Amino acid sequence: MSIDANRPLRVLDKALSGGLGVGNLGVICARHGTGKVAVLMSIAIDKAMDQKPVLHVTVGDSVADVRAYRDEVLEEIEKSLGIEDHLTTMTNVERHSRIHTYRGGTFSIERLRQTLAFAKEHAEFSPELIEIAHWPEDFSEVSREDLEGLKTIATDFGCEVWLTAHTSRETEVDASGLPAVLAPFAELLSVVISMEPEARRVLLKFVKVHDGAPPAGINLDFDPRRMLLRWR
Repeated sequence: MSIDANRPLRVLDKALSGGLGVGNLGVICARHGTGKVAVLMSIAIDKAMDQKPVLHVTVGDSVADVRAYRDEVLEEIEKSLGIEDHLTTMTNVERHSRIHTYRGGTFSIERLRQTLAFAKEHAEFSPELIEIAHWPEDFSEVSREDLEGLKTIATDFGCEVWLTAHTSRETEVDASGLPAVLAPFAELLSVVISMEPEARRVLLKFVKVHDGAPPAGINLDFDPRRMLLRWR
């Protein structure tokens, strides 16, 4: 298998028959410290490497914090894929990425809409992918109106949106493996991926894939040391 085939987007696109898609919400759920934020970051970086605009949204961190973490993940991706032209890769990522932070509880769906409208009008920047880190802290505190608004944003601005959800060993799941905290929003979520730690790797299970059954025969894992999604 070629190195390119193991790039995060190639892996997800194959598993999801084309990816998350415009107007859709995706959620990666896992226990604390499993690497779900790293997975989202690697997906966003890979998109930017392909010269596609991405927006990193974070609640609580500074722009410097997000940029430093992004550069750390990018370096690991380059090592894992054997990419030697760091300057070109970094230039593509810098040119096609934006970072927007919300501090002190200032995040809201309406404020995100305002951020995107301003970026489109004044900076000519319209992301194809938005990854939101550290919101929500707890899906049990999210309103249906919030997720409906976020899905409307994804449609109105022609992008896909990725979120994370915290789970624990005690989190209840339904017959399909969908965590109980996500069940009330199931029809609003196009893709749900569960991360399950195993030794030095983290297995990825597709709990929900658009309107169909989770794909059979898809065996993926995430190596937190190398920041890489890969086939098993």
